[in-house]
Amino acid sequence: MRTCISCGVKREKKELIRLVLDTDGVVVRDNIGKGRGAYICGDENCLSMLKTGKGLNRAFRRKVSIPIGVNDFLK
Repeated sequence: MRTCISCGVKREKKELIRLVLDTDGVVVRDNIGKGRGAYICGDENCLSMLKTGKGLNRAFRRKVSIPIGVNDFLK
């Protein structure tokens, strides 16, 4: 079970989108599953809350850069 960093709902790992930091410190979607990651629902409300909330900063324990398009994580 994993928890969405945006809404706090607990779901199976495969039901959530895993996010990691790339080498430049930018948040990207991850399909491999190594290292520190954060999980988020595929819900558009949760994705849009990433820009205003501090869930990613808290999850990665530092200030992170978020790509401009919310739908970048759904690809």
